[in-house]
Amino acid sequence: MRAAERAGPIGDGELPSLFAPLAGASRIAIAVSGGCDSLALLDCIDRWRRQQPNPPTVLVLTVDHGLRQSSASDARRVAATARKRGLKAEVLRWTGEKPKGDIEAAARAARYRLLLGATRAAKASHLLLAHQRDDQAETLLLRLARGSGVFGLAAMRKEIATGEVTIFRPFLDIARARLQETIAVAGLEPVEDAMNSDPRYARARLRRIMPLLSADGIDAAGLAATAGRLASAAEAIDEAATRVIERVVAFDELAAAAIDAGVFMAVPAEIRLRALVRILIAVGGEDYPPRFERLQALDAEMARHDGSGRFKRTLGGAVIEGRQGRFVVYREVGRTGLPRVMAKSGFSGIWDHRFLVEIGRGAPSGLALAALGEAGRREIGARAGAAAAGALAALPALWLKGAVFAVPTLGYRAKPKPAFSVAARSLLADRLIGPPRFPDFLGPG
Repeated sequence: MRAAERAGPIGDGELPSLFAPLAGASRIAIAVSGGCDSLALLDCIDRWRRQQPNPPTVLVLTVDHGLRQSSASDARRVAATARKRGLKAEVLRWTGEKPKGDIEAAARAARYRLLLGATRAAKASHLLLAHQRDDQAETLLLRLARGSGVFGLAAMRKEIATGEVTIFRPFLDIARARLQETIAVAGLEPVEDAMNSDPRYARARLRRIMPLLSADGIDAAGLAATAGRLASAAEAIDEAATRVIERVVAFDELAAAAIDAGVFMAVPAEIRLRALVRILIAVGGEDYPPRFERLQALDAEMARHDGSGRFKRTLGGAVIEGRQGRFVVYREVGRTGLPRVMAKSGFSGIWDHRFLVEIGRGAPSGLALAALGEAGRREIGARAGAAAAGALAALPALWLKGAVFAVPTLGYRAKPKPAFSVAARSLLADRLIGPPRFPDFLGPG
């Protein structure tokens, strides 16, 4: 029997332990949609900061998806609520064409891209999200219905480091009902999102039947605890995958990975699939893994490949080639293209998640940092040698007036040679050994 849990609104006395991971933070950002949970987060973080002798600067971020007629006014309302409490607020807008299919997933991805971008721009150390225990339970059931594996069923984490920003979910052990009571006491009125009650959406349908499940003992607390135990299992699999990667994967300065096919395909399936996910994310430059069924299909094709004939597949922004007892994995160029950014003198930054590029002082104006591409490879006469030829096209290159100016990983410089320094270092090893905690690490929208 589980111990009786705390009821009622979140009181001031709970706030120090709830937000203990923020100790020492000077800037934080919180995501507030205007719904019950996020308004409770706004209220609690406001009360907590008033208790601090040196409170951090708090930036309230709200996303206007443009998917509801009222979305713009709802976002302005959230910003006004934050400013009334003396907090900074920023409205982020999802612009551009919206996809016709799987709009929930697209909106979620856009939301987190905007939130993390704004958090980094503000130089905040933490991004707080208001996911709570009922979200955890619902996510477990939804993924169970999709046939997800251990990593899909594993719990959202309270804290996840994503580069220089830590995603922090302080409410993961708190029931939704307590957050509803918290905003009632605070006198805050939540925005009602029609998607939450629209039966066309799976999560809305699930919320209708949750009381029936709870009556039979399948409640949010128990489901969340199960998700937590699955998370422990996923951690163990991830550690085993790390050992496999260290043993059978070699990588080069072109950010390509070579896998010992015989040893790799003999690894137990669950560990092998996790290692494959991590390789694809690291090489492909993507933030998210491919869908599980596509990953399984690729794994099955790799298992059937006997080393003879041509083997070439693409998945997750990466190309997988079978070559002489190895699988060589490198970045795909043609599907969506690679980043193109203007590179000023003194530039230092990460390109396509895969390379750290540094440009010394004295570089000319008008330089662009972009992929070498197949045309650029032919222009400079670069040959692959023992490496995969396709990997060359995905290398970072400096372009000036439509011509290749420098390709630091190949040691290429235009004639006459530029007087400034330029260097590029592959981050593939770092990305492989430091993986995302779980494939869908951000959780539900």
